Amino acid sequence: METGTGIDARYAASAEQIERAKRSLAGGVATAMRATQRPVPLVIDHGEGSHLFDIDGNSYIDYVIGFGPMLLGHSPEAIIEAVSEQIRRGFTYGAQHRLEAEVAERIVEIVPCAELVCFSTTGSEAVQAALRIARATTGRPKVVKFEGHYHGWLDPMLASTPGIPPAAAEQPSPLEPVPATPGQGDLSGVLVARWNDPEELSRILEEHGDEVAAVIMEPIASNGGLIPPAPGYLEAARELTRAAGTMLIFDEVVTGFRVALGGAQERYSVTPDLAIYGKAIAAGMPLSAVAGTREAMEIVADGRLAHLGTFNCTPPAAAAAVAALDIYRERSPGLYEDLEKVAATLAVGLAEAADEAGVPLKTHQVGPLLQMFILDPQTEVTSYADTAGADPDRLALFSELMLARGVIVLPRGWWFISTAHSAADVEATLEAARGALTELAEKT
Repeated sequence: METGTGIDARYAASAEQIERAKRSLAGGVATAMRATQRPVPLVIDHGEGSHLFDIDGNSYIDYVIGFGPMLLGHSPEAIIEAVSEQIRRGFTYGAQHRLEAEVAERIVEIVPCAELVCFSTTGSEAVQAALRIARATTGRPKVVKFEGHYHGWLDPMLASTPGIPPAAAEQPSPLEPVPATPGQGDLSGVLVARWNDPEELSRILEEHGDEVAAVIMEPIASNGGLIPPAPGYLEAARELTRAAGTMLIFDEVVTGFRVALGGAQERYSVTPDLAIYGKAIAAGMPLSAVAGTREAMEIVADGRLAHLGTFNCTPPAAAAAVAALDIYRERSPGLYEDLEKVAATLAVGLAEAADEAGVPLKTHQVGPLLQMFILDPQTEVTSYADTAGADPDRLALFSELMLARGVIVLPRGWWFISTAHSAADVEATLEAARGALTELAEKT
């Protein structure tokens, strides 16, 4: 049964709320990432564990988990207690508080590159802080980023991001940075390289090294296809940047505290100069950080670079981070082993269900992250360009069909696993996927 707007009646209240929001909220959503959900962006009433509950009364197994922050699931009691206790003492002071040092100490203990830390509120802000540190320290103006990697929505890093078609194979490097949205500023300070190509990175640094302050990368290309580094690639990047006098920055907003306690740099045993954290750091509260070696962070420590922000490490966010980091550390390595097992079970089960339904499906899985492609499973995906043959429309339809079966997955096929996802959740998810993939094959 459909409403007058053509939306399934089970989503009627969400559809009505979105229309209401559009009258005062530009686009009807607070971030464009939510606008692509089909058949309508859901309006959520509350979350608990691995589930979300919308204002129509529907319950869903959730694999978006807030776009990543909810590594412990929704409404974890330890985080609620820590934040509630702090809120009674104040939201923010315009002055120091003890929890700032407690969070920083934990990051220094956990993260391989971390000897000093500075805080921001969002991952996008922390990226800009890291780049400013690199430019100020080296005296150089330019940055190398990688095609298909995402480093927040602020200029100039919102260039050649996921969703933008990859450059032609014959285009010489560095690639021309492609803006992701109208209204962006000057991108001339950004050099774009192809991921997993050490020879190309070497050529760029040979030609432009005396201008390059930093090479920034997702150490696992999480946003653009969950593409792991090729064997030896991170090691090569470390050697090349060191030789060029260029800072190596790992954007671990997604991978930090998720693919291992110490993030991707622990998982792959490669230590950058600076690393950026967000999402899981405070289990859903807004907090981000730049962590780095003492040498890399010295320009902040001695006051030459003033790092600013009214809401940097507010007491409630810091309380959440202390509680979350303690859980990650105390339950490691078992927490990470369990997360990986759940993700692996889903990856194998989805591939089997797709094969039975006759849908060409390829899956990537790293730790508790999973990426689906509607793509020949024999296709090797080692760079962003290799994702060009995937079918995003069929993938988005699969997401819609899963929603109708009580499972939320991102339309682009990127899954986040939390500690709250149970064996029963996995079983129910795979049952839903079998039905959705069968229907997808029939419809397309």
